[in-house]
Amino acid sequence: MAIQTDAGAAPAASALDADAIRGISERLGEPDWLRQLRADWWARVEATPPPTGAEEEWRRTSLTELPRDARLVADAPHVRCALDDDLAAQGVVFSDLRTAAASHPELVRRWLGQRQASSTHAHFWAVAHAAWTGGTFLYVPDGVVVDRPLVASTHLPDGEIAFFPLTLIVAGEESSVTLLEQVASADGQRSWYGGVVDLVTQRGAKVRHANLQQLGDAAWNIGAQRVEVGQDADVTTLNAEVGSRVTKVGLDVRMTGAGGTSRLLGLLAAGGKQHIDIDTLQDLIGSHTTSDLLYLSALYDEARAAFYGVTRVEKQAKGTSSYQECRNLLLSPHAGAEPIPVLEIETNDILRCGHGATAGAIDPVQRFYAQSRGLTEDEAERMIVRGFFEQVLAQIHTELIRERVLTALAPRIGESEGVAA
Repeated sequence: MAIQTDAGAAPAASALDADAIRGISERLGEPDWLRQLRADWWARVEATPPPTGAEEEWRRTSLTELPRDARLVADAPHVRCALDDDLAAQGVVFSDLRTAAASHPELVRRWLGQRQASSTHAHFWAVAHAAWTGGTFLYVPDGVVVDRPLVASTHLPDGEIAFFPLTLIVAGEESSVTLLEQVASADGQRSWYGGVVDLVTQRGAKVRHANLQQLGDAAWNIGAQRVEVGQDADVTTLNAEVGSRVTKVGLDVRMTGAGGTSRLLGLLAAGGKQHIDIDTLQDLIGSHTTSDLLYLSALYDEARAAFYGVTRVEKQAKGTSSYQECRNLLLSPHAGAEPIPVLEIETNDILRCGHGATAGAIDPVQRFYAQSRGLTEDEAERMIVRGFFEQVLAQIHTELIRERVLTALAPRIGESEGVAA
């Protein structure tokens, strides 16, 4: 991959290759175990070719214009995050990943790079694990309840850059935590953002993870997320996709522990010529698990959204319940959506397994009714879109996250007055 390295990195290289990976470790003075881990993951990069476009998950997104010549960021943007002293005293670790690797090496070494993403995103997952220079680390010990939301925010520097942040979240047994991650960059910056998330929940853990993406209008967001739901664990993820020129994210949720629950929420608001493509895998492996998905998109101008979702119920998974729903509101005759739900059921012992998918314009009767109450056409449209998104917003029980998501959506769908709490 023809990616230039940061001028401060040593040794300099003209491509993202084994020399560039070694250069990251040398620049940052990393220990031997981390150098070896990077090398091992780079070997996986070389052994795992990028998608060709023939794969079902990738045929709606072309990587031809991906800015592979962007400058690799060796000195990563600062991740702004803070942890109160009382939580630190209970053993909670919350910091940027580089700091955590230096201050808690045994803990990071135990969890970092130990899991693989789905095969369709394996290449980019490996790239991030080999070339990361920033990201977030969150560890919550057994039995610790974090009673306030944690926030990690990153703003990318200007320029044509390549940045591969890695978020690692580990929730111990019977623990609880809520994390909001925000990323933003300026418009007009042709960049490659390759962030990945690795989230592990152990028995009885409860995790709420929200990802708010506000990248600039020339950025490419090529990412992957892997969620492992342990026995009786409860996980809710939210992906709010507002920015970027192209976004392609793969979400791999593995219901490994009996009795686990997952809720996968998504809000997409796109305009101009934005292209957002989400593929998901809800893999029900343990018995008596529940996994529900709800993704909503509002598409303006010439924006396009694609969704390819697979629900797989493994043969040994008994008494499971799952549903996936993807709904798209087309607010321009030139906007388009392609929702494709897939069910793969290998057992006849299930409680529920279904899907729903729609794509269409605002119902003219609904618009007429709103305007008959004194609203202008634009006001009526904004009210209808906000009401449409409320299906997800109503499931965001953390006020801080709800407010920030609404603020991010406001430039496209209008202010949040009138949206039910």
